[in-house]
Amino acid sequence: MSVTMQPAGLMTSAELVSLLGQANRLAGVAGRPDPVERLARVAAQLAARQMRVMVVGAPGQGVTSLVHVLQRASTDRLPGATFADAPGSRGSNQPVVPERESADVVLFVSDAGHEYGRAELDALARIRAQGTVVVGVLTKIDAYPQWAEVQRANRSRLQAANLDSPTIPLLPVSAALCDSGRQRGDDSLSVASGVPQLLEFLRDRIDTRVDPALRDWVLGEVRSVTDQLSMIWNRELDALQGAGESPQQRQQRAMAELERRQHLSGQWQLALNDGVTELMAQVDFDLRERLREVMELAEEHITTANPMRDWQQFDNSVRSKVDESVQANFQLAAKRSQVLAAQVAAKLVGNPDRSYTGVALPELRVTGPDEALGRIKPMEPPNSGGWFARAVNSLRGSYGGILMVGVLTSLAGLALISVWSVAAGVLLGLFTFWEDRKNGQERGKAEAKMAVSKLMDNVNFRVGDELRTQLRAVHRALRDHFTQINDQRLRIAADAVRAAADTASANGGQRDARLSQLQNHLAELRQLRIRATVPSR
Repeated sequence: MSVTMQPAGLMTSAELVSLLGQANRLAGVAGRPDPVERLARVAAQLAARQMRVMVVGAPGQGVTSLVHVLQRASTDRLPGATFADAPGSRGSNQPVVPERESADVVLFVSDAGHEYGRAELDALARIRAQGTVVVGVLTKIDAYPQWAEVQRANRSRLQAANLDSPTIPLLPVSAALCDSGRQRGDDSLSVASGVPQLLEFLRDRIDTRVDPALRDWVLGEVRSVTDQLSMIWNRELDALQGAGESPQQRQQRAMAELERRQHLSGQWQLALNDGVTELMAQVDFDLRERLREVMELAEEHITTANPMRDWQQFDNSVRSKVDESVQANFQLAAKRSQVLAAQVAAKLVGNPDRSYTGVALPELRVTGPDEALGRIKPMEPPNSGGWFARAVNSLRGSYGGILMVGVLTSLAGLALISVWSVAAGVLLGLFTFWEDRKNGQERGKAEAKMAVSKLMDNVNFRVGDELRTQLRAVHRALRDHFTQINDQRLRIAADAVRAAADTASANGGQRDARLSQLQNHLAELRQLRIRATVPSR
């Protein structure tokens, strides 16, 4: 019982649930737990879609209690649903009809103590006229044992009022029983309350719009499962119909293929482990080489120029070159990760031309190093001593020159302070100033080179750690992706061996019956894939 009132051009949730149900049934027929589990995860995601549920009813019918119970019970079965009672329903003696765009589905509540009256039928007629999906809910079934009779009477009244086409579901529930079951931990009471059944009905039988991205993902998963099942059954069909080979020969061929895939199972894992080790070494060497080039350029600039005069500009220039080098290194890591994925895939499939045809490559993500680079602190400017320190040192040199020459001139009978001693003091002061300036520049250049070296060490530490973390994530992604494909390939090969063995031991009647069964399954798969390829219009 499904109520469809959605615009054309969008595949609704009920249609997607129908596709998942059919795919799940076929996967169960094939006896494959992996697609069944995969479809169960897809169904859980679909159940988490957004659904606005408005609960309406006259005062005293249990609207508020039902809303509270549904909010608590929906976390597992319908986590994306929101439940609310219609504004104004508490203060009115009549059921309130919500606005058309305020809800995806309306739960029309009436207790099991009485049949629908004129007020209920009028409200239902107005809701139906809006085109809103409506579900009838019969509450307080624990207090009214004759609820089934009231349910049948309500159905008759809907039909008499021409309101039952399409059919309005009438679902019995008890909020009190559901609350009691939750408090006691008694699942039987919860099931008897009808609340779980109501939530499952909303999840599986009520059409709501589905986000295009979710719809495309669900359809893609259904197509993947149909392709997997089609491959399994086509192999078995080929084994049964194999022309020019005896059943024993087909069995031997299937066993040889299984052994080949088991051998390849070890080869691709070895290729992955060796490839990841080599990838990390290559990328780490590339990072160090790029940073070494930046450091050499910075040291050359320090030697030939004087970056201390505009240290901020020099720091920005060096950090800009570092950013460019690190970005290029991460791009190299992403590119070589894809190359490694192709190499591992080729080892897994074992094609004679060494291609990876027949195996899908994973989507690998190597994010940018912006976060790691953001933690790199600017270089500290070097300390060259300053003009005041140089002036003090010059005065000391000048004073020493005056005393030294003054003592010598005093021996010749001249005064301690004379033209000669003053001239000597001036010359020694200038010489001291010049030497101190030269030494300060050399010291500043040495400190600048040390600052650049510390910057490179910090970049290598921060960025290298981030890079290794991302490459380990790439390793895990490749391992999980190809392990899943490898397990699937081994199961398919094992199924082919069993099918060949069954064919070899089967008589003509069993073979013909199995051929007909496989052809029917494959025909249904083709129809299912067509439905999953083109959204309903």
